[in-house]
Amino acid sequence: MVEGEMRQIWGAMTAGHVPVLTTPVLQHLKPQPQAVIVDVTIGTGGLGLLIARAMQFEGVFVAIDRDPEMIEIARRRFAEEGVPESFVKWIVGSYADLTEHLAGLGIKQCGGVVMDLGLNSYQIADPSRGFSLMADDGPLDMRYCRSENIPTLAERLSRMTERELEDVLRQSDERYARRIARAIIRRCDQGRLRTTGDLAAAIRSAIARARPGRWGRIDPATRSFQALRVMVNDEMGHLSRGLEQAVEALAPGGRIVVISFHSGEDRLVKQTFRKHEGSRLEILTRKPVRPDREECQRNPRARSSRTRAAMRI
Repeated sequence: MVEGEMRQIWGAMTAGHVPVLTTPVLQHLKPQPQAVIVDVTIGTGGLGLLIARAMQFEGVFVAIDRDPEMIEIARRRFAEEGVPESFVKWIVGSYADLTEHLAGLGIKQCGGVVMDLGLNSYQIADPSRGFSLMADDGPLDMRYCRSENIPTLAERLSRMTERELEDVLRQSDERYARRIARAIIRRCDQGRLRTTGDLAAAIRSAIARARPGRWGRIDPATRSFQALRVMVNDEMGHLSRGLEQAVEALAPGGRIVVISFHSGEDRLVKQTFRKHEGSRLEILTRKPVRPDREECQRNPRARSSRTRAAMRI
């Protein structure tokens, strides 16, 4: 489930955030001047800028992100590129509340919705966010929005049993979920789990005992960090609700394009599209579109990416 995002995370350690699959995304989204296009995961704005230029800065471009720090980065980037402020509507929030966000802008329907899922490189690079397993002193936080009224990772772990934590880790196909859960809860009980470094050490030690000398190129703590981040932010729940609301928000002929990085996300996108096929959607991509060899060589993060698209009937 998470191998693709694991590559994405490791690629982010050594490179800035570069949008992936931009050519097929633009081909399927077909952004036009005077349209209303919604980027529900604006991130640092790379893909959004390409869409805005295709719209010739005419119409309405809605930029949403759950992380207020990403909104600020994207906003500065758009300004530096000369994008008219009146053309963009900035919203800090989750795409799980897309209907509410659009209603607040007086928008009833839109011509396109794009979702670029996965963790942003800049979020990983900031140790104060608690996403990076390479930072020894990062807080056990992992919230996309630190002012959001949800428990931090530290608070979640302090209330979990070994069995509950094991179930969370198994959802990301972690082979050693039981060992890891036991090691983490033990350190919690002993008061030795205070930072991301402590967490990574607990996971690595649990796996090392089961698989000595066989770590490979990817840090063994990567899969568990991803699973814990998904739990803290309820990412799959937000995606499920966001997809349904995006389908509802599309005008006839409007298009939805989703870029995912692991099979769990892609499976949910596929299931949602098929659920509405024939009644509300025409599926434009029978199989997910993947990057070609040239893009993978240019941007290693793209290797695990895939995109699916559909059009509102």
